[in-house]
Amino acid sequence: MKVEEEEFAEQNNKRGNQKEEGEKAEDEGQDSEFVDEEESEQGPGTIKKLREKLQKTVEEKQEYLDGWQRARAEFANYKRQELGINADREDRSKAEFVENLLPALDVFEMALKHLPAQAGAPGSKELELVHKQLIDSLRRMGVEQFGKVGEAFDHYKHEALAQKGSGDSIESLERSGYSIGDKIVRPAQVII
Repeated sequence: MKVEEEEFAEQNNKRGNQKEEGEKAEDEGQDSEFVDEEESEQGPGTIKKLREKLQKTVEEKQEYLDGWQRARAEFANYKRQELGINADREDRSKAEFVENLLPALDVFEMALKHLPAQAGAPGSKELELVHKQLIDSLRRMGVEQFGKVGEAFDHYKHEALAQKGSGDSIESLERSGYSIGDKIVRPAQVII
């Protein structure tokens, strides 16, 4: 056991001397990282092992870097997908809200249509104001009302209930249509 301790101490002394020599070489401007095989006291086998170990650590580093970059790209894709899903969820929520509100808006429009055209009809001003406020509130949420008399018929936006003439313009609006951006919530019901 004493022999092993002496050998260990001897090796530590050699390493200390090598370290001091390396520091002196650095002071003199020489590159101490690379040792020629001939200059090594332990021989070419040790240098070969060190080079293999270095190669292995470089490969591990590259593997970790690749894994990190892959994880980073996957996270960026995940965030992008979540933003898209949340945007769709918001549009669906708005569309559902509008669909639930449409029957009340339809009743307002029918009531406004059937009110006498007289300026002093009781309650007509109030109904018009409430209807205008509802439409303005929907517009602020990104919901647009469409379908007007005289407008060109578009089969994507309008549902034809009947055809009176031979033209392509809307003769009568029976029920307004609503959209959120490019998505049609409900087509307008018209007579062309």
